[in-house]
Amino acid sequence: MVRARADDSIAPTGGYMCPKGLAAVDFCNGAEDRLMHSLKRQPDGSFTAIETDDALDAIGAKLVEILAEHGPRSIAVYHGTGAYRSVLGGLMERAWVAALGTPNFFSSMTIDQSSHWVTMARMGLMASGKPSIRDADVIMLAGGNPLVSHQGAPFAVAEAGAPARAFEDARERGAKVIIVDPRRTETARYADLLIQPLPGHDAELFAAIVHIMLRDGTYDADFVDRFCNGVDELRAAVAPFTPDMAAARADVPDEQIELAAKWLGEGKRVLCGSGTGPSFALHSNTADHMIEAMGALRGGFRREGDTVRNPGTLRTRPAFEMAVSPTRSFEQEPKCVSEDTGMLVGEMPTALMAREIMADSPDRIRALISFGGDPLMGMGDPAFAGPAFEHLDLLVSLDCRMNATGQLSDYVIATSQPFERHEISIPGDTQWPEPFVQYVRPVVEKPVGSIHDWEFFWAVSGRMGVPLTFKFWNYGLNFADIPDGMPLSLTDKPDPEEMCRFLAKDSAVSFDELLANPGGVRPDMEPQVVQAAPGEGGRLELCPPDVAGELAGIAGEGGEQGFAYRLTCRRILQAINGAYRDSKGARRLYPVNYAYMNPEDMARDGIEEGAKVTIASEFGEIETLARPEDRLRPGVVSMSHMFGPLVGSGDPQADGGANVGQLCSLTEKLEPINFMPRFSGIPVNVAAANS
Repeated sequence: MVRARADDSIAPTGGYMCPKGLAAVDFCNGAEDRLMHSLKRQPDGSFTAIETDDALDAIGAKLVEILAEHGPRSIAVYHGTGAYRSVLGGLMERAWVAALGTPNFFSSMTIDQSSHWVTMARMGLMASGKPSIRDADVIMLAGGNPLVSHQGAPFAVAEAGAPARAFEDARERGAKVIIVDPRRTETARYADLLIQPLPGHDAELFAAIVHIMLRDGTYDADFVDRFCNGVDELRAAVAPFTPDMAAARADVPDEQIELAAKWLGEGKRVLCGSGTGPSFALHSNTADHMIEAMGALRGGFRREGDTVRNPGTLRTRPAFEMAVSPTRSFEQEPKCVSEDTGMLVGEMPTALMAREIMADSPDRIRALISFGGDPLMGMGDPAFAGPAFEHLDLLVSLDCRMNATGQLSDYVIATSQPFERHEISIPGDTQWPEPFVQYVRPVVEKPVGSIHDWEFFWAVSGRMGVPLTFKFWNYGLNFADIPDGMPLSLTDKPDPEEMCRFLAKDSAVSFDELLANPGGVRPDMEPQVVQAAPGEGGRLELCPPDVAGELAGIAGEGGEQGFAYRLTCRRILQAINGAYRDSKGARRLYPVNYAYMNPEDMARDGIEEGAKVTIASEFGEIETLARPEDRLRPGVVSMSHMFGPLVGSGDPQADGGANVGQLCSLTEKLEPINFMPRFSGIPVNVAAANS
């Protein structure tokens, strides 16, 4: 590949291409030590090249042995960040897991934002969905920075592709924007109100806004009467969370809390959402429930007759003004063997993966396929998780680079990249601001020693004698219940273009038209609106008993003593989670994983710019270099997740970073239900290092 540039002729994002996409070009050409062939781990921990077919033979044989002796639950998959844009690979992975009958599906979603899924399971959801940022007149975003992450939907407030433009347009039409973040983020430049709380107190802050809405009667009583249960229980549960109390806990002016509640109460079309920040922090499940309760009290959803800006092209779906009652799926079988908790949106909590491997149970995990991710780095607490991964009978990394998980894997299978494979725009089908669809054939050939993700799962199924049925799966669907499928031969390799044709068979744009327009198609679709509910529908639960209990516990808490700072997470523009952090653009700006600090804090503690510092939590310590940033409120340190080696050497410059996962615990002080560790708002002390 020579270069890539944005196509502004048809794509909804216009002529914009983010640095993450540009980094993918260099990576495709071999940068960042891209793997060009598969590897087998030797007894001494070193790796030697192996022909992919030989690796597949060995993996298939070992899986047959494990399955026969220990049953389906002994096999698990992890779906990482890199897997989300591998459409055929992701769907073939789902087909393989369904054919095996294992419930052990884990993903990065239950690392960084599983509190959203907990809220869905405990509160329910509105089938109509939230309004577009283009239609909202009051917008609140907590702990997200879409101008850098380029992600948002469906939980945070953002527009896919070119998020800055959406915030600019919102401000121009008079919408009020509220940003809640301890850092004055890049997105915060569009804020009419910026609230910078002390990390770890999101639950109190948003409970206080709910308190004010109920106190002043500024909630949408008609919507609540029609669709919600538990408003009286919610009123009682948030009674202790007065603006004064929350302001003292979060260390923000109570006037800001009152103003945020006032604007939300006055809004006609309110849009509330959150990003990784609250989901990583203390009381994340309760905080997320309060954020969504805040939106529900204002009826912050599309209503009957509202325009549906993008109903989907590959699968056009009607929207109904109807509540879907909570499932509380985590209380149902199948459950984890290490803790009394079950699935969230069809997945097991990744934070429990290490314990599921080490459990004293015949159903413990013995084989793990890691697809496009680095769960060992992502889940934190490597001192606990590392020995668990070494305890596996089989560990396979299906990836394009060597990472921390790969270093412990029996096999690392080199995979193709987006420019080298067939792709169709299922991930963005309903996320674009308007209908758009695209199918692309490979631009360049994949390396001879690599394999397509989908081909790996198909080839292993053939060696195991497990037939697969390829289906159009999406979140919220039970794979087994999807009636329409494409049965695959165990011996005749499927044609990826024919699989994409199958996925597009119910599309508003024919597959032949997609073939004729490789730049994509913006279909001319009839305007669609939210329809009346076809039946009675369910009810949203604003305050189930466990949420009320959590709020009571938080209200009675004292402050955490002995730590001067709270360490928070941050995104960088040039990377996405662990991907592209070693790209030329990222390394030029971030040779290490800097500890950003408020300049006043640095001056007080005698820490100079570029000084080596030790950051210590209750569970571990790391060393890195300090850098001033006046965007941060005092008392906060900001660092990136998944940066540096799994365990640092003490020399951050030689390491190229520091892993904040060493400051976390997978066994202590975890959230209920999803067992999330604290990845952000971590109580720490910072001191100049001795050397």
